[in-house]
Amino acid sequence: MYNLKLKDHLRSTIQYFALLFIMLTSLSNLGGQTKEPMVIDEVIAVVGNTPVLRSELDVLISQIDPDIVVTDELRCAIFRRLLTDKMLVHQAGVDSLPIDDGEVEDKMDNNLRFFERQMNSRANLERYLGMSIGEYKQQMRPKVKSQMLIEKMELKIQSNVKITPKEVRDYYKKIPVDSLPFISAEVEVAQIAIKPVFSPESKEIAHEQIELLRTRIMNGESFSKLASLYTKDPGSKGSGGLLPEFGRNDMVPEFERAAFKTKKDSISEIIETKYGYHILKIIDKRGERLIVRHILISPLIVESDLEIVKNKMDTILGWLRRDTISFCKAVKDYSQDDETKANCGFFTDPNLGTQKIPYDYLDKEMSAAIGILKPGEYSEPIFGYAPDGTRYYRILFLKSETKPHVANLEQDWQRIQAMALEAKKKAELDTWAVKKRKDMYISISSHYLNCGFIDEWLTVKR
Repeated sequence: MYNLKLKDHLRSTIQYFALLFIMLTSLSNLGGQTKEPMVIDEVIAVVGNTPVLRSELDVLISQIDPDIVVTDELRCAIFRRLLTDKMLVHQAGVDSLPIDDGEVEDKMDNNLRFFERQMNSRANLERYLGMSIGEYKQQMRPKVKSQMLIEKMELKIQSNVKITPKEVRDYYKKIPVDSLPFISAEVEVAQIAIKPVFSPESKEIAHEQIELLRTRIMNGESFSKLASLYTKDPGSKGSGGLLPEFGRNDMVPEFERAAFKTKKDSISEIIETKYGYHILKIIDKRGERLIVRHILISPLIVESDLEIVKNKMDTILGWLRRDTISFCKAVKDYSQDDETKANCGFFTDPNLGTQKIPYDYLDKEMSAAIGILKPGEYSEPIFGYAPDGTRYYRILFLKSETKPHVANLEQDWQRIQAMALEAKKKAELDTWAVKKRKDMYISISSHYLNCGFIDEWLTVKR
């Protein structure tokens, strides 16, 4: 939550949403950005009762890094993976793997909320898509369901795959020396983060402001106009307080309870959350999904509030330096960052889940603070802003620092272990595909690609 670079901190999220990225970038009619003439689609294979379209393969190939030369060998490798995915979807149907419509809707809604945040509003996203969210969901629904079936089937096949220390060492020994990955500088860094508390006087003023705005709305003034003028929520200010569609467990509890209790077209009572005071208007209710406008008035944080936090942080830092309290205990007792608190304050690599963070994941303020520390040292209390705009102080702890190096077992065990496990899972999936394709109807067009593996896969040749 606090100041890992956004693009790096979201890598795992972006990978999770890879299907949606593929579909977004493959729509050929967006904003006149077509780079190549549209090709009439064709069926290039059939797996079970599922056709494999040329466009599906072309979309996957289009996602390859532009610096990589797309050879016939690479095309065939991608084609083989696409055929395996179709096998997984077919087998999921045979095994009746459970995925209900609600799961698919939740996945799509989560994906779309992510992109709405990146593009600042639903209107911007719809302009980019060239269609309404409803139309886009209709188009995406079968594709998202297929991807979810693939993931569930893979989990079923690979559920018992484990990796032993010997297998990790054997995997490492088989990597050619010139193919060992180069690891950039890494750090193990943790934090204690504390936000200032709103003073009673500041809360009283904010409450008076929200009361006045609610009265003006009840007397007929435009909710969206007042939201545009006064709300302290930067994400919805430009759209008149309009929030992305949400459901259960998407918002803070107090806000969510009030939203689901309020009737359509009604104005809520004043709601207090950790962000301040809200009023909301229900625009539409779609079962367990809501579309809402809101106005947020946050109490002001004044210098005296910050000074109280700074003094508290100075006290905690003194305890740490005198070994009066352990860092993990201080995190548990005082830190207010939920994302790092459960891990004794340590940031984790979003891709590997390890405590070692590539140095370039850190923002410039964090890099500057860490750069003057030695392993085992604590920073002075540092002032900053959380992603939601609130101010805070934090103390950083540098546990270790690793210089750039070629991957080795001593320094990079967790990374190599993850690579070995992934390779073993892939081998398990390949073994499954070899066994299953003997019993599954597979037809592949002979004129589109000349791949060496095709004859092994065919049950019918066209």
